[in-house]
Amino acid sequence: MVDMSNFQDIALKIEKILIESDKAREELMSLSRIILKCSGQSIENFHRKQHEKAKSKIEEAEEALRVVNELQSDNKGNYRLGIINAAMQEYAEAKLLNELFATGKIPDYEQINVTEAAYLLGVADLIGELRRYILEKLVEGEVEEAKEYYETMKELYATFMQVECGKNLISDFRRKKDTARILVERTLSDLFVAVQGKKLEARLDKKLDD
Repeated sequence: MVDMSNFQDIALKIEKILIESDKAREELMSLSRIILKCSGQSIENFHRKQHEKAKSKIEEAEEALRVVNELQSDNKGNYRLGIINAAMQEYAEAKLLNELFATGKIPDYEQINVTEAAYLLGVADLIGELRRYILEKLVEGEVEEAKEYYETMKELYATFMQVECGKNLISDFRRKKDTARILVERTLSDLFVAVQGKKLEARLDKKLDD
């Protein structure tokens, strides 16, 4: 006859683990939503030139990310939750944007405590934010500054393009690469038009002076 005397204890132990895991999952999802929201707000504040607000929001996201990583240390499988990956990607984009303009440097993924995949996808999105910044500078007539950050954008893209990985590792990687290429090409076209416009304006001013 099979001895079932200890099965109830086993079942109760498993139930406790599952309940704790579910609580952690719910907390991770809640924290991920905070990271997504604060990171997005940081990016918007940056483009509105509200840099202190941008910094404050990224700090809120950092605190939430710190708790996420602590929870994850006990259950690595929860990294499979799509919302956590999305949150880390959005955070990476916002953090890299702020650091690029504050320090002129781009920290690595270990410094900002995100996964390798989230970091690479965040870099791809950073290219889009640089295009947005360049267009803002062109509207303001700051062509030289726009050209400077186009060079940064182009160099970032060139390095990004050298990274190769299968779609099974980072499913969105190829699409992000294609999008980044299109953004760089369009930005170059926009810059060309702006530079030619400046040259024409200078020639007209010279004629008026003559």
